[in-house]
This record gives sequence, structure tokens and C-alpha cells, in this order.
Amino acid sequence: MTTDAQQNSSMRRVLANPQFRLLWTGQAISQIGDGLANLALLIMINKLTGSTLALGTLMVVVAIPQLIFGLTAGVFVDRWDRKKIMVISDLLRGLIVLGLMLVRRPEDVWLFYILGFFQAMVGVFFDPAKSAVVPLIVDKELLLTANSLSQTTRVVTSVIGSGLAGVLVGITGNGNLAFSLDAASFFISAIFIFRMQIPAMAGLASGGLRQTLEQLNDGLRYLFSHRPLVAVMTTFAVTMLGIGAVNVLFVPFLSNILRIPTEALGVVDAAQVVGMVLGGSLVAVLAARLKTSQIITFGICLVGLMIALIGFSTSIWMVMASVFMVGLFLTPVQASASTILQTSITNEQRGRAGAALNTVITLASVISMACAGILGEWLGIRQVFFLSGSIAVAAGLFAIPMLKDQASQPNKTKAIDEDPGQVIG
Repeated sequence: MTTDAQQNSSMRRVLANPQFRLLWTGQAISQIGDGLANLALLIMINKLTGSTLALGTLMVVVAIPQLIFGLTAGVFVDRWDRKKIMVISDLLRGLIVLGLMLVRRPEDVWLFYILGFFQAMVGVFFDPAKSAVVPLIVDKELLLTANSLSQTTRVVTSVIGSGLAGVLVGITGNGNLAFSLDAASFFISAIFIFRMQIPAMAGLASGGLRQTLEQLNDGLRYLFSHRPLVAVMTTFAVTMLGIGAVNVLFVPFLSNILRIPTEALGVVDAAQVVGMVLGGSLVAVLAARLKTSQIITFGICLVGLMIALIGFSTSIWMVMASVFMVGLFLTPVQASASTILQTSITNEQRGRAGAALNTVITLASVISMACAGILGEWLGIRQVFFLSGSIAVAAGLFAIPMLKDQASQPNKTKAIDEDPGQVIG
């Protein structure tokens, strides 16, 4: 069977799974809503305040919940019913988004920050719960395909949502329609998840604050003694120390250094989106030739190289080629990292594993973004791109010895999911 045929067969098998199909469909709808609301929120803040500081404040505010509550959320994901966590999280976020329509004047913008904080806080519980559920409903040999499909869908739906947001805000003059559609998307996602049948965890833990802290401590000891997770967390943390600064300086580089017109910036973003979508198809090709750990290490090295090359770009075409390649490598890397975590961590610890990874990545990204402006002024924007790319390459090289044994033990976790427990409706 050819690689393309294998990819198509794997994709059909994944989508033929009714439980994954329910989760995937609900998330696709919800992510379109997220794209709608996220861009509409930025447009409205800019329209009401005209302040870049206000926009930056929002980005920091929505990152804080992951740093404060991320690890604790992982404990509750491992001790509570994950299906209920996802349903309640979607319902609460839908209600919170409806509150965004109350902002009508510049004096009301503070409400965006408050609601954005609480929405992000509730979302902290959803992502590790979803990540922990996927290996319970998808066969182990199809996990990489399922994760790749999820990553690709997230990119495509975000672009669709963002595109619709610009049109809707332009027509209505405000973000209310976008916010109401996002709220509806959360409610629809909750319905799809409610219909899922997810294997229940045996002996869900309970207890008060002391027991919660003990479980958090036990989980951290387990996670940081587990080589694959330490390797993945460290690799992505170091990578984000570099890439976070790029996210801040990318638009100033295009506008101020290359003098690219504002209306052409969307074309550059589109190049990366196309790369990420095609990267989803590349997963099967890479999986047939490389171990999952090698996809991560080689992919991160290539992403770092492309970022460094952006610093040497002299035209929009050079930038587009580089960001296309970044997107092409990024999807397989993200899908492979998710697969390693899902297959090497026990079901009872997966919530804490996902939360820990998200927290470490967020912390590294915030540190890098905070330093971006200083480094840009001190070194120059081109030099920061080169430095950021070099850091990512170093992260990929660092991961090689740490992950080299991961794929050589394919049956190591076989027993983890062999007894999933009873099915709940």
C-alpha cells in the first residue's frame, strides 16, 4: 500500500470512529467560533481605545490563568469525570462570551479583560481533559493521525472564523454577532460531547485541599521522573523561549524593515496556514520513515532554521517561503508530541501531563514575549530572528539524546489502556 493510500485509510478509520467524530465535529464548530470572537475582540478593543497597550494587556490577561491554575487543573482532570469537565467548560465559556456584548464604550473595556480572564480560566480545564480522552477513544496506532487531523482542523477553522469576523464586524459595526455565534458554537460543542461514550476512569479520586495538594505533588514527582515527558516539556519550553519573541516582532519586521504594505500581511499568514494544512498530510509520509521522536527533533530543528532565515529575508516572497516551511514542519511536530504524551503516560496521570506541558509552554512564551521589545531594540529585529531560530535548533538537538529511546519501546504502555473501564453515556 502506498503512503498516500495509507494516509487516506488511516484518516477514514479515524473519522469512522463515532466517538472521535463527535469530538472532532464539536471542536471544529467551536474553533470557528473562537476565531470569530478572538479577532472581533481585538478589533473592538482597537476601535474603542486605539491603544496597542490595551491589546497587549489582553494577551497577558488571557495567559495568566494557565500559569496560575494550569497544574491544579490537571489534578482535577485526573480525579473528575472528564466528559463532564468538557461539557461544563463549554457551557460556562458560552455564557461568558455572551457577556462580551455588554461592552459598548471605551469606559467598558475593562469588562473585556475580566471576562477574557474567566473564559481562559475555564478553558484551562478543557484542553487537558480533551487530550486525555483521545487515547481512550482512538486506537493506539491511529493516535498520530487523529492528533494530526485535530491540529490541521484547528488551523483551518481558525482562519475561517477570523475571515468571518472581519466581515461581520465590518457589516454590523460591533462584535455582538461574532460573540453570539461563538457562544452558540460552545453550546453546540457541549451537545456533541454530551453524546459521546467515553470509557470511565476506575476509582475517581476525591478529597479536600490537602488531598488535592498531595495529588498535585505526587503527579509532579511522577511527571518529572518520566523521561519522555521531561524531554518534550524541556524541548518545547526552550523552543518557545525563541519563538515567543518572533510572534511579537513579526509584524514590525514586515512593516518597518521590509516595508510590506499592511494589506499584504494577510498573505504572509496564509502561507503559513497552507503549510500547516499540507503538514497534516505529511504526517503519514514521515511516520512511514521516521520514529515519532525523530519527527519532533528534526521538525523543531527545521522550524528553527526557517525562523533564522526569515531574519535574512529581503522580500515578501522569501518570508512567505520560510513561513510556509515553518507551517509544514509544525503540524507533524505538534501531532507527534501529543502522541508521545498520550502513549507514554498512564491514564490516571494524563490530565496533569497535558496541563504541565501547557503551563510550561505558556510560561516560556510569556517570558520570551516580555523580552522581545528589549532584544529588538538592543540587538535589532533581524538579529532576534536569527537568535530565536538558533535557540529552536538547539532545542531540537538537545531533544535527540533525551528522546532516542522513546520509539524503541513500542509496547511499553500497551497495558495502560487495555482495561479502560465501563462505558458511560
